[in-house]
Amino acid sequence: MLLRALSLENWQVPEPLSYIRNSSEAFLAGRLDAEFFNPGIDQLLKRLSCDSLKIRDVAPARKERFTPNETDEFHYIEIGTLNNDGTAQAQCLPQREAPSRATQYVRSHDVITSTVRPNRRLSASISEQQDGFVCSSGFVVLQPKHISGDVLLTYLRLPLICRLMDLYTSASMYPAISESDLLNLPIPKFSIATEKAVEQSLKSARQAKQRAAQLLEAAKRAVEIANEQSEAEALAYLRCR
Repeated sequence: MLLRALSLENWQVPEPLSYIRNSSEAFLAGRLDAEFFNPGIDQLLKRLSCDSLKIRDVAPARKERFTPNETDEFHYIEIGTLNNDGTAQAQCLPQREAPSRATQYVRSHDVITSTVRPNRRLSASISEQQDGFVCSSGFVVLQPKHISGDVLLTYLRLPLICRLMDLYTSASMYPAISESDLLNLPIPKFSIATEKAVEQSLKSARQAKQRAAQLLEAAKRAVEIANEQSEAEALAYLRCR
């Protein structure tokens, strides 16, 4: 849906066999890898920069530091607890056992995105129930101010955007994009109609997931009823769900 709004639905990054760049451009960018200077990437950046907006303009980074104590517990979101549907899970831990990377609070409706290996599309929205949870320093915590949180989440998970973020990573063993580079990525201004359509699509998907989880639990209970009572009782139970 967003790709259609960006006129990128069927667009592919061109892969020319060769291209030339000035050494001054390489020194200015601080990069020598050829893919970073692919002319197709320039085309993509120009398309995304049509409104001269950057992510920092629509969703600044939250800077709310978490300092653990010796008595309380906290809920911790780490990179490994993100789901592939753009949601996050958390584990409850004693604060005295807080990992060194547990450094920042998240608030409801924030969007968190992993700076490590961004090609894995690891971004998630924070629910109202997760307000005040703590996340790893491996995330940038974004506060959607002038954009729908659902649209921002969808944008950050687009394969083209993840590829773009991946180009800005450094190191090979633990490739990560800096917070500054992430916040400086271009983002267009989406129409109200597009934002509403994306929000409705994600709402429907979340409701479908919730319903599927309810049906799964009902099926498990029906198996128990069939074993303990009869198949007829189990079917009657399922009809009421």
